[in-house]
Amino acid sequence: MFMFIKKPHLFHLFLSGLFASLLLMPNAFAGLHKWTDENGQVHYGDRVPSKYLRKEHYQLNEQGVTINTSEKLKTEKEESAAQLKNKIKAAEDRKRLIAARKKALRDRVLLDTFTTEKDLSLARDARIEAIDSQLSLAETLIKNDEERLGSLKKRIESIEKASRKAPENLHKEVASISRQIESNYAYVEDKTNERDEIIKTFKQDVIRFRALKKAKLEAKNK
Repeated sequence: MFMFIKKPHLFHLFLSGLFASLLLMPNAFAGLHKWTDENGQVHYGDRVPSKYLRKEHYQLNEQGVTINTSEKLKTEKEESAAQLKNKIKAAEDRKRLIAARKKALRDRVLLDTFTTEKDLSLARDARIEAIDSQLSLAETLIKNDEERLGSLKKRIESIEKASRKAPENLHKEVASISRQIESNYAYVEDKTNERDEIIKTFKQDVIRFRALKKAKLEAKNK
């Protein structure tokens, strides 16, 4: 049986009468419930109609105080959106955690590996020197391949001017050398970017190294 009370100001009168009758029925009180319909009208009753069970509703004690709140159940769309939001947040949390761990590891490497800023400079210079050697070799290969490619193209052109068909192996060699030149240019670009990144990272490491050394000294003097 449902008992609906649409006017909240009558609620206390309703409770008084109900509680008086329940005094004659020991342990019979199961609590009252409060819910709101689709029109915003507040209702009270001994149980919540099934159509409102998925919506937010409340259980009240004998004094009309809320003792339990049932949250509104999410729709499938709302649930999917909430799950997506949680996944995005979890991914961001993992990203922040990884970044923090990398920073801590880098700090430890800086302090354990280098004693002075000069040590950092020597390490940087060694890496740049190695990359410069690789770049020099790649540029030499590109120059040699471009000269070979030019000679091959002139040879093919000379043959075709004589109204003869250039051998297929010459065309294949032209294609092969062209691919190699393209690959070496890409290699040079990658190594140049790596060189720039080393210089950029070095500047950041020097600043961080100074801060870590200062913090370590201050902690020691405390």
